[in-house]
Amino acid sequence: MKLDVALIHPPSVYDFRKSPSYASMISEVIPSMYVFDMMPYGFLTLATYLEKNGLNVAIFNLAAKMLKDRSFDVEKYIKRIEADLFGIDLHWAVHAQGAIEIARIIKEIHPESKVVLGGLSSTYFRYEVIRYPFIDAILTGDSAELPLLRYIEEGPERTPNIIWKDGGKIRENPLSWIPESLDEFGIDHEFLLRNVKKTRDLAISSPFASFDEAPIAGVITMKGCPFNCITCGGSRFAYERAYMRRKLAIKSPEAIADEVEGIARISKMPIFFVGDLRIGGMGRVERVSKLLKELDLENELIFEFFTPPSKEVLGYIRRTSHSVYLQISPESPFEDIRRAFGRPYTNQSLEKMVSNSESLGFERLDLYFMVGLPFQRREQAISVADYFRKLREISKRLDSFVSPLAPFVDPGSRAYMDPGAFGYIITLRDFEDYRRALLSEHWMNSLNYETRWMNRREIAEASLDAYERLLTERYLQGIVDEEAYELAMERIELDKLVLDRVERGIPIDDLKDRIDELARRSDARVKKGLSLYPTSGLAERIRNPILRALITLVR
Repeated sequence: MKLDVALIHPPSVYDFRKSPSYASMISEVIPSMYVFDMMPYGFLTLATYLEKNGLNVAIFNLAAKMLKDRSFDVEKYIKRIEADLFGIDLHWAVHAQGAIEIARIIKEIHPESKVVLGGLSSTYFRYEVIRYPFIDAILTGDSAELPLLRYIEEGPERTPNIIWKDGGKIRENPLSWIPESLDEFGIDHEFLLRNVKKTRDLAISSPFASFDEAPIAGVITMKGCPFNCITCGGSRFAYERAYMRRKLAIKSPEAIADEVEGIARISKMPIFFVGDLRIGGMGRVERVSKLLKELDLENELIFEFFTPPSKEVLGYIRRTSHSVYLQISPESPFEDIRRAFGRPYTNQSLEKMVSNSESLGFERLDLYFMVGLPFQRREQAISVADYFRKLREISKRLDSFVSPLAPFVDPGSRAYMDPGAFGYIITLRDFEDYRRALLSEHWMNSLNYETRWMNRREIAEASLDAYERLLTERYLQGIVDEEAYELAMERIELDKLVLDRVERGIPIDDLKDRIDELARRSDARVKKGLSLYPTSGLAERIRNPILRALITLVR
């Protein structure tokens, strides 16, 4: 297939299929599996923008395809793609190994094509990454639409936000194009359907590997953040210092509603709104509520909040659809730990939100907790189940999840830049350190930090114990079904076994088949049973019968 631009999403590690490793715990509370197969949302904005400007674009999710088809020959497939430019995402550092390996393969097969990287991590590590001989350029910052188009049409000299090779020299144009509105960069969600028609392959066209079994759509409502969670590479601190964004980019209520309508026109899948709608003012909440209500949606809607909202705000959110879910991340049941992390609110305000969500009839409120926080010791980490039990007395429409802060304290975050001030010890600094760490046999050894209160082994063990205790509580309360509970418990036991063997220097090659079964084949079943979000098959969610037939054909 001949393209102007091929957008490539790599697995976190290439080739993860050839060596046994266990890392499911680090992706247990997101739709992605342990190789972080969910492609970046920015691929869809890029593809929409470039298509509008007359370019032929396709997206290839190599990570998802590799998970779905263990015999998939990556190099053979890449040979079939003819493109003037290959764009590879290196947004979070978890793709440090896989993105570079895929870039190398592409350049070896297509030496005349440009290989360009983009994303926050490639920006942060740009002076190291650009030195790989098979990478032609890196687009820097949090937005690449106009720079990529300019690079294609006019070359690097006239392109903002770029570092590139010019003969034997490395040159850089400053990070100067930072859009203050997202309205110009909406998504045509029908692009995904056109992409399937181009590739004739649902797995390689899917946003993530289990999309066929549990589809979900997203709407980005903002870029940047007003909060300073200390380990987050998307915090205000990181955006201002590393990515030059000093002003939030807000998507208007009208643009949000247009995007939702585009999703609803083709499917009934759940829609997750990324970003707290209160950022931008109460008027924005009211306007979004009104516009979404007028759409009379059949889709379930999921809204996140960074701090507990008022009952008035929740009232507006509840009117948006027949079925509405809420999410918030208190991180810890302990207020001092939460405050130290950058979430400055009380348990009283959180419990008020729980009560209000019950009285207003939300489908569910999900709470997310984390292990590896400042001031947090093991006994505090594993107490999540106890706090959850208490909150369930307020509302039975409540669910909860816990995971380690893994694998990395984000480069560019406050804790990364000044670890001692927050009780962290950062163990990885150079980009090559991250590439090597991602090849570890157990996820504990990929962590780039310890804290003053727990070392890496203690963080791993506390994470597993906290997860097991919360899982058991959810099972006893009838939230998790028996099959999902038993599979999840098997995964915990395997995780502990791999950890013990790795720590004692005992090979894990004989566990490869079991790891493959529990970490990959069972992942969708576990996550569906754990109910991260409302699920049903993609074909059931697609409205058009012709499109349903197409999806069935290209499975």
